[in-house]
Amino acid sequence: MRVVSAPCRFTILGPPGLRRGDAELDLGAPQQQAVLTQLVSRSGSFVRIGELVDGLWGDRAPATGEAVIRTYISRLRRVLSEHGLGSAIRSQSGGYLLDPALFALDASEFTRLAETARRERARGDIPGAAAHLREALGLWTGTALAGVPGEAAERERSRLERLKLIATQDLLRLRLELGEHAEVVAEVPLLIQLNRLEEPLYEIQLLALCRSGRRAEALEVYRMVHDLLGKELGVGPGPRLRAIHEKILRAGSEAEDEIVPAAAPRAVVPATGKPPGRPAGAALDRNAGSRFVGRDAERAAFAAMLGRERGDGLEVFFLCGNAGVGKSTLLRRYAEDAAAAGRTVWHLRDLTTAELRERLGRLAGELAGTSAGPVVLVDSFERHSELEPWLRDVHLRTLPAGSIVVMASRRGPSVTWLTDPAWSGSIVVRQLEALSAAESTALVEARDVDPRLIPSIVDFAAGNPFALSLAAEVGRSMSATGQPSRREAVRFVVDTVVDTLIGAVPAPQHRWALHVCAHARYTTEDLLRVAVPDGNAAELFDWLRGQPYVETPGHGLDINGVLREALEAHLRWRDPVGYERMHRRIRGYVMNELLRDSTDPRASAAVLRTIGHLRRRGGVTNRYVSATGEPDVRLTRATPESHDELVALARETSGEFTASSVRFWLNRRPGAFSVLRCATGNRVRAFMSWLTLRRPEPEELAADPVIADIWTDVGRQNPPPGAHFAVARHLICPALETQPNPITDVFLARMMRGWLHEPELAASYLVISNRQLWAPLMDYLDHYELPGAGPSYPYAIFGHDWVADPPSAWQDHHLDDELWAPRRPELFRREGR
Repeated sequence: MRVVSAPCRFTILGPPGLRRGDAELDLGAPQQQAVLTQLVSRSGSFVRIGELVDGLWGDRAPATGEAVIRTYISRLRRVLSEHGLGSAIRSQSGGYLLDPALFALDASEFTRLAETARRERARGDIPGAAAHLREALGLWTGTALAGVPGEAAERERSRLERLKLIATQDLLRLRLELGEHAEVVAEVPLLIQLNRLEEPLYEIQLLALCRSGRRAEALEVYRMVHDLLGKELGVGPGPRLRAIHEKILRAGSEAEDEIVPAAAPRAVVPATGKPPGRPAGAALDRNAGSRFVGRDAERAAFAAMLGRERGDGLEVFFLCGNAGVGKSTLLRRYAEDAAAAGRTVWHLRDLTTAELRERLGRLAGELAGTSAGPVVLVDSFERHSELEPWLRDVHLRTLPAGSIVVMASRRGPSVTWLTDPAWSGSIVVRQLEALSAAESTALVEARDVDPRLIPSIVDFAAGNPFALSLAAEVGRSMSATGQPSRREAVRFVVDTVVDTLIGAVPAPQHRWALHVCAHARYTTEDLLRVAVPDGNAAELFDWLRGQPYVETPGHGLDINGVLREALEAHLRWRDPVGYERMHRRIRGYVMNELLRDSTDPRASAAVLRTIGHLRRRGGVTNRYVSATGEPDVRLTRATPESHDELVALARETSGEFTASSVRFWLNRRPGAFSVLRCATGNRVRAFMSWLTLRRPEPEELAADPVIADIWTDVGRQNPPPGAHFAVARHLICPALETQPNPITDVFLARMMRGWLHEPELAASYLVISNRQLWAPLMDYLDHYELPGAGPSYPYAIFGHDWVADPPSAWQDHHLDDELWAPRRPELFRREGR
């Protein structure tokens, strides 16, 4: 076996990676990683190129599949060669082999440690076996081969994840033997949620509950599993689970020790019911109350209702908000507040529509002829919208004066209710918004979460109480036990948030429409027509618009807050190929259709924000795009009467050198100037010039040294006949040199429109005076800097050769950054990791 001078280590128990010494190698795009991981999984054996094609694309392989595979192999070899591993991938007989002698593999180490643990368990060394399994599971940093597409990767991912689950179950059984019953009880419910088809997990849960002295809960879990299996599959629990249940029924305090964990896991069964909850009681109610934060304004409004004279008539309070925003929790606080004020409270929740109507009818009968004004709290009223006419026109009119009716709903009252004169002045509608950053932090801190995790949880949840509470509890369990891994915990939180906040979706096209709305900055019918080609754009747009979590800003539909990031993360790990395809469609539409046609300042700013939004994961573009505000300006041309005003603004902003060039070009090419004036006045706010030149005249070169410097650079490129070059010569805006703003958005959109859509453009140049501020953006956009012209010239010049690097290739340069760069702070990120 050859000896490698520096240790090389492949990691596939999480996102794929390759490290040599202290260097982390760039493995390229997800498809390229898929090719490498096929070689890794078959390390030491030749893999034919046809197998690599099938493993990556399956039946959907393109005609150029083999050529693409060879390109990926070539790129991988180049990366490996840069680190002294040029011989790592060998070719032979139409296939490739990865030399296993050059690398260590975390999956092999995991297998070795798990096998060592089994041998120690057989010898009776329980602590040693548990230690080795903990070490094995500690190698995992997330889902195996996370983000790697292809059928081969999916098969290997399933195999490795299964081995991990078996090791996790083995460790839980060992911990039961070591007496860690209470800890196992706390961890198993989350594992069941993540692996709902694993009957052995229910066996472990029953044992842990029983040994913790919680036999009643263990029996309830068994009843739940029994009912679930009968309903879903028409079968009962397996023999091992039945045996444990029978022993629990017979067990006394001395006999409980006879219940031992199984030696190995066995067949799986579905378990899709709710996880067993903790028993309700006064202690839990007090605990929940101590963790309630925020909503001071809403509680004050309700307190004002309680304090009014009871003869003031009936009040109907609609408490509206998206799923997870805390309506049900606030309703419980209202119940407590009303009871403390001495009011009779009817808190109606978890009912069918028929049951709700029956309860309300019973309430009306009990209160008939009385003067008592109850407080009626109705949760999830959106499920009972068919009752609204009956409530509005019949039932509520029978309640005594002074009654307060609060209806929590994802939607507000109907237009009919709001326009009914009989209810004028009696209806209060309050929209429940997200918690503030301070309130979110307080909520998470109240749950005893590791302080290092709090910022990322608060950032992810975006003020949604459900997401905050869920992530906090999972993060607390993860910190206390080390299980599950951060990536598994994030996946569980993301999936649960998506399922809870969205609910059922009519069809796959609607699910894709949701992902488009989360990925794009603004969603229109035209965008849906491009991004979801197999759907009805008008129907999808109307459906999206009707969802309570979709907002309707001026430029299209939008999903904000935790649901946007949850939908993004959900699709990125479940369907990375589909995620990239969607991104390409959206980006192509924005960069080509929208950008080409956006000449109005407001439209230009909206398009640039969409471009920055699409690149929010990586790169620097979004740092140079304003986040809010509108360019409150109108676009005009330079007229002879405006020349002095423009020159004066240039002199005030950039000095005499720039002012003299503005004067020269205004006289020579006034049509090159775009002037932005106040929308409601005539004052000049900013202007720019876009000079298109083929061969500058001698007097132009003499009058403007900047153009002379650029012409020298153009001469080195030898542009094709008939082509021209363009210069963004003047960008005059008082705020341009300090920070991005809506007006600089208009400038950048104009330049990008020229770069991508101006016919026969051979090269473009940008002249700016604040090099330090704008140089990072120019570097990211692949614009090189021309050599300095000297200290007397207060500018920097950046250029791009569009012949050597055409727009189509330029747009794809940073695709991986756009799609796969991690966001920070990342959910559940620990310091030092």
